[in-house]
Amino acid sequence: MTDYVFKAGRKDLAPLLLLHSTGGDEHQLVEIAEMIAPSHPILSIRGRINEQGVNRYFKLRGLGGFTKENFDLESLDEEIDWLTDEVSLLAEKHDLDVHKMIAIGYSNGANVALNMFLRGKINFDKIIAFHGMQLEDFEQTVQLDDKHVFLSYAPNDMIVPQKNFGDLKGDLEDSGCQLEIYESSLGHQLTQEEVLAAKKWLTETK
Repeated sequence: MTDYVFKAGRKDLAPLLLLHSTGGDEHQLVEIAEMIAPSHPILSIRGRINEQGVNRYFKLRGLGGFTKENFDLESLDEEIDWLTDEVSLLAEKHDLDVHKMIAIGYSNGANVALNMFLRGKINFDKIIAFHGMQLEDFEQTVQLDDKHVFLSYAPNDMIVPQKNFGDLKGDLEDSGCQLEIYESSLGHQLTQEEVLAAKKWLTETK
């Protein structure tokens, strides 16, 4: 059984898909989403991987931390397929238009949202990705010329190395999406300033 939260909003507004950070759950980003996009319908899905009591969207290979070498890419493939199917099923159940969907993710959730986007699994209209990182190397990404991405990072982020962020930025630029980058100064922490910047960006982005 999938753990998720659905909050109905105005039918004329784009639905939000919320994807939590490592250790978060389906409730983690609801208040933040309501701040960024008031009155929008909300669908928030918990990752089904639980490692030592910690919720995630895909497995790690071992205790090597959050590095590309330690990401279990077979688990990533399997869980992204599952998540794609769940989004489709739950969107149909709650009468949500996936083509207008805005993904909001933080850390592990941002990683997955961006990976799904670059693979062409879900053609999100917009993504707000707080402190995302590249999970795997792409020889080629799908073309996303009419899509918009807000990406936050911090030069002193201990989870996302600068090279990894640069690689992710390169993938998004190669996809042709309209990319907005917000620089924070408080490491991997999600700040109120980032949230307000994302809100302003979304309001101004057509």
